[in-house]
Amino acid sequence: MKLFKTGIDLKDNLVEFINNSTNLFVFVPYIKLEALKYLLDNNSTCKAIFVRWETKDLITGASDLEIYQYCKSKGIALYRNRRLHLKSYVENYKSCFLGSPNISSRALNIPETTLYNYELATIVNDMDIEDKLYFSIIEQDSTLITDAIYNQIINQLPDKIKEYPKENDFELSITQPDKHFLISALPLTYSVETLYRIYEDKKYINDVELNCVTHDLAIYKIAFGLPLNEFKEKLEIEFFNHPFIKLFIKELDVKGEMYFGEVKAFIHSNCADVPLPRRWEITENIQILYRWIVKLGNGNYAVDTPNHSERLYKK
Repeated sequence: MKLFKTGIDLKDNLVEFINNSTNLFVFVPYIKLEALKYLLDNNSTCKAIFVRWETKDLITGASDLEIYQYCKSKGIALYRNRRLHLKSYVENYKSCFLGSPNISSRALNIPETTLYNYELATIVNDMDIEDKLYFSIIEQDSTLITDAIYNQIINQLPDKIKEYPKENDFELSITQPDKHFLISALPLTYSVETLYRIYEDKKYINDVELNCVTHDLAIYKIAFGLPLNEFKEKLEIEFFNHPFIKLFIKELDVKGEMYFGEVKAFIHSNCADVPLPRRWEITENIQILYRWIVKLGNGNYAVDTPNHSERLYKK
């Protein structure tokens, strides 16, 4: 494993890693706009960037707010996570360029000078499913920056600047959609049996299947290493206690049965996504939801097709 060093070969190897990527996710707590442009101006494969954006980071200039508009112009999703401290560039969750530098001129020596920071980095080429799950947990714990959230930050910063540095611990107050009620909070793995198989064997057919499994394990807060029987028990508990699922099951139990169109209307009307997805876009989500409820419901729920429409009902 080779170590890359700022002022010698770190920057060039990072740029090469980024330019050779096909599906890049960036996790760096402190990001300056010009350094980010240097890395990504010629790259169109970056899917998401995760930044810390603590209030003091923005006030002191450790990170730039302007990166939001830059990411937006390039179609890159920007997330805020106040717990973020790792620095990693993850390529398709298979390989990872990781080290100590943030995305700044001194950390990466951009432009080249003799006043760069001493930084180290390396490349890991054999990420496994547990590594992928760790990053999925970070993603689930992060806030997607939208125009509304960005404007909330912009509007509050002048007052926070006046308070600084009198207060040692102060926060931005951000109103955001309840992430428990986003469409992405519903299970994605095709079936519970598929989840069981991959959890036990850690073998998956393709990247889509891998992404779905780690997404679901992150949502239901399940780490690898549990005996299969304990995993199944925990999954059932966490699934039916998830706020979105809990609300839906309450509706189903009251009605006794719900046809596919009713379920689609319920999910659509209760999801917090902005903008709202079209109803036809959530068809597959509902089909997966049916399978999960039947499998984890201990025989209390079933699906049939009277009147040529799928019906989920309580036995």
